Amino acid sequence: MERTKEEIFIKDYMPYIINRGKWCTRLVLLVAYLPVLVLLFYFDAHPTTDSIFTGMVSMLSILLPWYIVDPISLQSIFGTPGMYLSYMAGNTKEVRVPASTQALNASGYQLGTQEGTLISAIGIAVSTFISLGLMTFLAVAGQMIIEFLPQPILDALQFLLPSLFGALFIDRLLNSPVKLSLSALPVIFIVKALAVLGIFAVLPFGGGYAPIIICVIVCMLLAKITSSP
Repeated sequence: MERTKEEIFIKDYMPYIINRGKWCTRLVLLVAYLPVLVLLFYFDAHPTTDSIFTGMVSMLSILLPWYIVDPISLQSIFGTPGMYLSYMAGNTKEVRVPASTQALNASGYQLGTQEGTLISAIGIAVSTFISLGLMTFLAVAGQMIIEFLPQPILDALQFLLPSLFGALFIDRLLNSPVKLSLSALPVIFIVKALAVLGIFAVLPFGGGYAPIIICVIVCMLLAKITSSP
């Protein structure tokens, strides 16, 4: 009997992706620690316990909140295959989110569907190959190019990431229901105002992660409420 697309996706594709994703993630983790192992055993560089603890606290204070926020905010866009690809390739917000979003827009499929999961993974995979080629080129010639750029352009590069997120937000805003858009905007402005006033500074690790967590959770609830019949 011929199997349906849903059966192939659930019983064949997803178990294959999860199995390969786990092994590839472990391999990437091992490669990431290779420089540390080289420093320890080849160069005989042994940091003190105090310096290790200080470095861990410093990095955890920055990265631990994102360890919680990123899976919540990105899972709905990437799906499981895209999450594996993105965390191995890096640049999740700067490159992989735009690649996934534009692939979905071009294909016409929706977030969270099986087709959307496949299209998102394809967009992220293509962006990874493009990024690898560009990064290789820029690593060789980038410094030479930057030296010839005028100062106004160098100053403008500081606004690249906010501009990217603004464009993505407008794109999702125009393609979302009016009720969701109108209800989400006040939440964003209120949370931003509270962050500027320093309300979240009393939270552990400075509270810089709180606005993102609040906006993600509240907007998810609003999307659920406004999409209900």
